Amino acid sequence: MVATRVIAIAAPIGGGKSALAEGLTRALGSAMLHFDDYETATRQSVEQLAAWLAAGADIDQLDAPGLAAELTRLRTLATTPELIFEMPLGRAWSATASQIDVLIWIDVPPDLALARRLRDITASAGAQHPARTLAWLNDYLAHYIDTIHAVLAEQLRVVRPRADLILDGRAEPAELVRQVLAFLGKTP
Repeated sequence: MVATRVIAIAAPIGGGKSALAEGLTRALGSAMLHFDDYETATRQSVEQLAAWLAAGADIDQLDAPGLAAELTRLRTLATTPELIFEMPLGRAWSATASQIDVLIWIDVPPDLALARRLRDITASAGAQHPARTLAWLNDYLAHYIDTIHAVLAEQLRVVRPRADLILDGRAEPAELVRQVLAFLGKTP
């Protein structure tokens, strides 16, 4: 039995990982696995993230219990030729690095990624809970200024250089899917 090819997608928050992963999953008829369903870093306080950065930002200290085992399980099932792995840490996280066959990095300017993130938050919760959403946005932007931008800079520094394909995140998701399919030798 041939193992399923793992295609990992990495980008900063708001970089378009989900849109590309969903588009590729549809185009390839593949399965998908999301790092976010397993990770625990977003449950940490900003102070804990700042301490992690100050201690050297060891990517392997970011915990995602059960993720590596699930990736192995899905990969060996071989029900589809490809598995789309939405993985913002790319090959920098050693627990799954050896299982990634193709790593795609979506390059997106930080201001555009931040604007997309803010748009998504306000679209999903803004109308229903405007006061709570405004308070959350204020906190998020304060944390972004103090810590999150440095976390994203570290992600760019350690993940992007290991990518097999770098895409321009300003392009529309359909165009990014087309570029990935061409890179994989698949007809769109």
